[in-house]
Amino acid sequence: MTTTDSRAKRRLIAIPALVLALGATLTACGDSESPGAASPTPTATTDDAAPTTSEDTVDPSDLTPITPPPALPGDQGALPTGPVPDQVVDRADVQAAVAAEAQRRGVDVSAVSVAGFAEVTWTDGSLGCPQPGMMYTQALVPGHQLILEVDGQLASYHAAQGRDFAYCASPVPPAPGGLQSR
Repeated sequence: MTTTDSRAKRRLIAIPALVLALGATLTACGDSESPGAASPTPTATTDDAAPTTSEDTVDPSDLTPITPPPALPGDQGALPTGPVPDQVVDRADVQAAVAAEAQRRGVDVSAVSVAGFAEVTWTDGSLGCPQPGMMYTQALVPGHQLILEVDGQLASYHAAQGRDFAYCASPVPPAPGGLQSR
């Protein structure tokens, strides 16, 4: 057997080891398969199986964990609040969001104030408001974040550029560096 054949065989054996390590990592992270269901274990068979060596196995500590995007901190100071110019407050899309918040909260429109506004870049098509079970385009989306206030409670409204605002109950922050308060 040549050195090239030996290396190729080690790579073929290392691939199932990597799959097993990833499977164990996913299981430890809460794989979404139904409880009690047996998950298939990948196996590799070769006619002349070679013994596995330490260079054929994958150390799980060498794997980079996949982490979800950061959630908006509970501290509302992270929201783009501050003075908003009258020309922004008077925009039709902002006034429509104010009316929607008044209806959502069951108050008069005069009880809703514009607490902040920012031009942002959303990290994907969810516009910073991902919903469970939905799929979104994975592209940066220019848009706006509007913060409305009623009785000291803040509400976040999100929009893509040129689109109407929509209320977001569980906002996530825009792309880093994509926040420009007005």
